[in-house]
Amino acid sequence: MERLLARYTNSYASYVILFFFYDLAFALFSALISVYLIGKGYSASEVSLTISIASLAAMVTQPIIGSLTDRFGMRLVNMVMFGLTCLAALLFVLSPGFWITVGAYAALNLLMNGVNPTIERMATSSPYSYGSIRTWGTVGFAVGTQVTGIIYDGIGPEAPYVGVIFAMLIAIVGFWGTSPRVAETEQANIEDGVEPAEPVSIKDLLTNRMFLFYLVLQIIFSAVTGAAYSFTPAALTSHLGMEASTASTVLSIAVLLEVPLLLFSSKFMDKVPNKVLLLVAFGLATLQVLPFALNLPFPIVIGITFLCKHPPAILNIMTNMKVVNTIVDPRQQITGLAIVKACQNFGTIISNNIGGNLVDAAGYPTMFLFLLGMIALGVVGVVFFKVPSGNDKKLFS
Repeated sequence: MERLLARYTNSYASYVILFFFYDLAFALFSALISVYLIGKGYSASEVSLTISIASLAAMVTQPIIGSLTDRFGMRLVNMVMFGLTCLAALLFVLSPGFWITVGAYAALNLLMNGVNPTIERMATSSPYSYGSIRTWGTVGFAVGTQVTGIIYDGIGPEAPYVGVIFAMLIAIVGFWGTSPRVAETEQANIEDGVEPAEPVSIKDLLTNRMFLFYLVLQIIFSAVTGAAYSFTPAALTSHLGMEASTASTVLSIAVLLEVPLLLFSSKFMDKVPNKVLLLVAFGLATLQVLPFALNLPFPIVIGITFLCKHPPAILNIMTNMKVVNTIVDPRQQITGLAIVKACQNFGTIISNNIGGNLVDAAGYPTMFLFLLGMIALGVVGVVFFKVPSGNDKKLFS
């Protein structure tokens, strides 16, 4: 048994289990949330309120979680959060009313998002290449998106959220077996007699003008992609008349287009400058909302959804790792990433709140037209963003 445990510790299998089942759980709890809530009789504005409160909870707690992780270590903090996620999912399933549903979903969202910066950081700190690890997260998300629609229609609307519990329990097994180089590097510094850098406070980071400008860009990007993520399933089902299972099939296939970006990330992420990567991500996000905003024919909507639904987000995730590593002390990555994540949640709050009301008042095309205007503003911001290339970091090789 000891030999088996030793072989499992920091093995490729441990990372595969963690990333596959964490992202599968993420898909189960988020892929059809707007469809689920609307199916329970809530209006689009109530859906946006639920998502906005959940994003606010994640935004407020993200820096706190990052600080706790820096102080007590990622293993203890994140293992506790994984366990609490299972309890939050159970409460969401058993919720007897709207406000308990809102609270449970907020807890589920802040916990799932709270561990995300650590997990993304682990993908660049494992003994294996970023793409070979992170691809399993994409596969897990695709499987989860597909399974969500099947069990939603075949078993019941609550079934995906029961699935979250089982997926997170398995993910705990994967997380327990990992041992990324972040901890090894800190230990090496101590052994060499070099004191680790003091944790960078939120105040220190927020006096970094380049970091502040970057936070604004991330607010805009997440406002657009967050609302698009929330309302695309409902737009496909309520506006275009697709079945939930069919919509989940479309979205799960779309997720798989992340795989080439991840597998070949080592070929371009360390070679293409940060600014160019951001421009491409913002450009793809523009294409993502364009067909809905212009109310284009059904085949065009489906085609562009296939091609542009998920690549902008995964490219932004990778670019975010590189940009933060470029402009923030490398030894304080979790704190910096947590602040970015908090601002991303802030953007989602704004857009989901406005978007839900726009859907109720004027329909889905108007809401997506609003998102199109926002992302155009973001593209202009990227053009004026003076960020170093970051090509010396070699995070993805």
